[in-house]
Amino acid sequence: MEVELEKKKLQFTNEKGEKVRVDVDQEQTEKDEEVFERNHYSNLAEELPEREVANIGRDLVKSFEDDKSSRKNWEDQYSKGLRMLGVVVEDRQDPFPGASGVHHPLLAEAATQFQARAIAEMFPAGGPVKTQIIGRTTDKKLEQAQRVQDFMNFQVTQEIPDYFNELDQMLFYLALAGSAFKKIYFDNTLDRICSKFVPAEDFVISMENTDLETAERYTQVMKLTRTEIRKHQISGYYKDIPLSKAESNTGANSGDLVQQTLQRLEGMTPSMADKIHTVLEVHTNLDVGEDRDELALPYIVTIDYESQKVLSIRRNWKEEDSLKRKRTYFIHYKYLPGLGFYGFGLIQMIGGLQHASTGALRALLDSAAFANLNGGFRAKGARIEGGDITVSPGEWVEVEAYGDDLRKSFIPLPFKEPSPTLLQLLGVLTESGRRFASIADAMIGDSAGSGPVGTTIALIEQGSKVFSAIHKRIHQAQGREFKLIYELNGEYLDDEYSFEVIGENKKIRRKDFSSSISVVPVSDPNIFSQAQRIALAQTGLQLARETPDIIDVKEATQRFLHALNIPD
Repeated sequence: MEVELEKKKLQFTNEKGEKVRVDVDQEQTEKDEEVFERNHYSNLAEELPEREVANIGRDLVKSFEDDKSSRKNWEDQYSKGLRMLGVVVEDRQDPFPGASGVHHPLLAEAATQFQARAIAEMFPAGGPVKTQIIGRTTDKKLEQAQRVQDFMNFQVTQEIPDYFNELDQMLFYLALAGSAFKKIYFDNTLDRICSKFVPAEDFVISMENTDLETAERYTQVMKLTRTEIRKHQISGYYKDIPLSKAESNTGANSGDLVQQTLQRLEGMTPSMADKIHTVLEVHTNLDVGEDRDELALPYIVTIDYESQKVLSIRRNWKEEDSLKRKRTYFIHYKYLPGLGFYGFGLIQMIGGLQHASTGALRALLDSAAFANLNGGFRAKGARIEGGDITVSPGEWVEVEAYGDDLRKSFIPLPFKEPSPTLLQLLGVLTESGRRFASIADAMIGDSAGSGPVGTTIALIEQGSKVFSAIHKRIHQAQGREFKLIYELNGEYLDDEYSFEVIGENKKIRRKDFSSSISVVPVSDPNIFSQAQRIALAQTGLQLARETPDIIDVKEATQRFLHALNIPD
């Protein structure tokens, strides 16, 4: 049967070749076809009434501003802490012009040491992902688990080329701010999964919330150029609507204290040629459109902040989920658990010690400068030709005065040498901060070389208690990140995907990402340093040598060599 559309009538040709015309409501037919073409993740901003969409945009912008105001004290404290890093040497005029503006490196040293140790554990050379089998182990599950492990390690090291850089930068921010975020999502423009670092200052949430899963609303602040927005509009991800003129990058950040501080530390200001839109991606609960229910449902709403125009409204639950549970694309990393939503970092915990150490160091430097460059009083009647005289080292200057008269004419101020007590106090402050941040050495050299290995392990653990707890939190957060990537692979990966590793070609299937396999980080939450790993392996080797009938000496030796990272 052939069908063709003519204005408001459909013409049918039956099997006998006879033409039959049937009157239809063409407008209603087009609406029915439009509804049929909609999918679960379509942009509702193009389907809902304009007035309702505009009201949603205004209400969410107001809520975002209220959320941001609720954390103003946090932003002020964070900005002051960033300035204490000492990246920029201050030109101080108080208490006198030219006073020392140096910062003590305690805070910067602690953050650098933490970042260097954490990245080595969280991203080993072979890849950070390993798999676990859920339920009874079979040969089929073992093969599936190995395929998933090989592919996901290939994925985070090769297919997501910025994964390492984003993780590396996040760990440094994490130590300072106490909270940092990773956003895991599928990017249609790149056609791959992305794992992006989101600084705490760009993630706004009301301070009464305790976690992302139960939060009513949270917002990611994104800085997008006009070109980036236009790409999303052309692809259909954003609604194709005219936006107000973008502000310059400097203007967009003019009211943000944290952004101003970061720009000052970096020593750079954005180009006036870069026109930036501030875009808010709000994850919230709404009661809109045909989804209206007794309870508000989860949506993701994208808004241009300057114009308050809504670019997209999309459902944030799986189509097959009858309970319509919210999907969370953000992973919250914490340095230390705080009293509210955000965690505590080094700025909050040793910021006071950093401030005091900087004050003591500046006082020592200023007193040393005064002691070495004396000034004082000169008698008004002392006759010196040529006015003020500057005497260089090794130089003798003639004056019209003699011994006692010269001594009587000049009275130096009693500037003291740097105080030994102040120097000792600086040492105490520095040691307190180092001990808290676990950046002091393990002091292994204090014990005899022939001492028990257990003593060495105890020394390492005693000096790294804080880092051990922090490492466990990061391990758990990275595990949730890998599970989210695992879940997205099961949704977006091709039915069969080929990838190359060193020495061979492998294949992965989308159905491999099933509930029978779990992914976890390679890092061990109970081992947080190479020194501890070596000490434990050495202890096992000693026990094997003492009891070879119980413990396999060859296996213990292999594990010890593996801990030393000796190849082959």
